[in-house]
Amino acid sequence: MSKKNKKPEFIPKTDNQPQDRHITIDYFHLYENLLRKEIDDWINARTARRDPFRPITYYQQQLYKDALLDNHLAGAIDTQRILPIVNKEFIIRDANGKTDEQRSLLIQGKWFRDILRQALLSIFYGYSLIFVDNLTSPSRTILNVHRENVVPELGLILNNPLDLTGKSIDYRQFPAYFLYASLGSDTVGLIESVAPLTIYKRHSWASWDEFEQIFGLPIRIARTAINTKEHKDDIQTWLETMGTAAYAILDKQTDIEIKESNRSDAYHIYLEKVNAANREISKRILGQTMTMEDGSSLSQAQVHEKVLKEVHASDLTELTDWVNDTLFPVLRIHGFDIPEGYVFAAQDREVISPREKITIDQALLNAGYNLDPAYIENFYGTPLDKDNPRRDTLLSFGQHDFFAPAEA
Repeated sequence: MSKKNKKPEFIPKTDNQPQDRHITIDYFHLYENLLRKEIDDWINARTARRDPFRPITYYQQQLYKDALLDNHLAGAIDTQRILPIVNKEFIIRDANGKTDEQRSLLIQGKWFRDILRQALLSIFYGYSLIFVDNLTSPSRTILNVHRENVVPELGLILNNPLDLTGKSIDYRQFPAYFLYASLGSDTVGLIESVAPLTIYKRHSWASWDEFEQIFGLPIRIARTAINTKEHKDDIQTWLETMGTAAYAILDKQTDIEIKESNRSDAYHIYLEKVNAANREISKRILGQTMTMEDGSSLSQAQVHEKVLKEVHASDLTELTDWVNDTLFPVLRIHGFDIPEGYVFAAQDREVISPREKITIDQALLNAGYNLDPAYIENFYGTPLDKDNPRRDTLLSFGQHDFFAPAEA
């Protein structure tokens, strides 16, 4: 191993920590704020994040987690942006562009895909920080540092995400152990612009639910001339056990009137607001709407799908550059045999149906090639006779010929 790629002797330490050889990243505890976020929280989070002297990421990242509870936003990010990239086949190519099959096996595994997923998520969260815990096969593990504790502008991991002067790690001093990714145009992320839409959607859902409770179920009114607490408590108990509809206990001199909208489709007010928010989320995250919603024509759907493919191409280009420029140098330091000049690449997985495979295999057999029984069992899932895996004559079955037993 060259001196340039020599593995560091010391693992990073927190400030004020004894100069030993270890650190427990889990020491950086994260306290979740599960209170429902509102527009004021969004404004305050943006203000704290953009403070030029004391940038705090905690509030914004907590806001992002709340926004990701929205199913439309979560689906747009995960199923439409992340999965199409992560599900590709990843390979290593030499300086001549030829796939190196053996070295490509080095980057096969969950640990590598987890790294790529975190790198892609930085487009939406603004950044990701990954701690290289152990890259020794087969127990290769990584740790995702809580974004709330990371301040990219200062290069710090804070023990207390609200205290810039407390215990911290300057992760830039340990490039062999910390992988920093920010594939987007800035360190703020795309979720910032759509988080208000998820808040407005939640308001509409709540209003719709209240509308349903008032007008969807008839209100029950109990009138009584007996004005004693014991009697009213009994009536209240009866009404509570009769169902979930609203109720009121009134004396005979009290009237209650509910003004209902004359429109029979008043619920559309809430539904259209929810649908409009979904469309705006799709436009920001996916660049179009029809890959997640119904469209009006095939030609429009094809245009929208083409736009999404361009978005995927951009994501893959940024990810490829990051792997080659940031990840591969770290892997070399940790002993991975990836020579200089070798590059990362991704390609679509080749999916061949059994019917197509039968045609290919039959052509090989007719050309005189013998097929490995293990290959046949693995691909077709059909156990072969260990003692007599092949037969001597052919049996015609549909459009294909298969080996059949010889007649006595």
